[in-house]
Amino acid sequence: MSVIRRGALTAAPFAVATAAYVGAFLASYDRLPGRIATHFSGDGAADGFTSRATVLWVGGGMLVGLGLLFTVLALVSKQSSKSRLTAAVGAGTAVTLGYPLVLTVLVNTDVQNPAEVQLPMWHVAVLLLAGVATGGLTWWLMRRGEA
Repeated sequence: MSVIRRGALTAAPFAVATAAYVGAFLASYDRLPGRIATHFSGDGAADGFTSRATVLWVGGGMLVGLGLLFTVLALVSKQSSKSRLTAAVGAGTAVTLGYPLVLTVLVNTDVQNPAEVQLPMWHVAVLLLAGVATGGLTWWLMRRGEA
C-alpha cells in the first residue's frame, strides 16, 4: 500500500470529524449558552459544565492532535500489520470521539439553562458501534490496497 493511501485512510476520518464538530459549533455559536453541559450522568442528566470557548478549543485540539498522532504512527510503521491496525484504531477513535463532541453541541443549542440538558445513554451504544464499524471498514480498505 502506498504511503499516500495509508496516510489518507488514517487522516480522513479525523478531518471529517473535525470539520463536522467545528462546523456544528460555529453554526450554533450564537445559540449556545455561555457554559455548556459537557458531562452527563448515567441517567442522561447534565452534571458537568465548561465554558463555550474552552469546549471548542479542547474538542478541536483533541481531534487534530489525535489525527496527527495516528497518521504519523501509521506512516512510520510502513508496510506491516501494525500500520493496518493503527489506521483502523485511529479511524475508530475519530468516530468515537467526534460523535459525542458533535452531539454535545447539538443538545446544548438553543438551551437557556444547561443544567436541563439531557443526553440519553443509548448514544453510547451508537458511538461504540459506529467506531467499530469505521475501524473495521478501514482495516478492510487497508487490506485491499495490499493486493
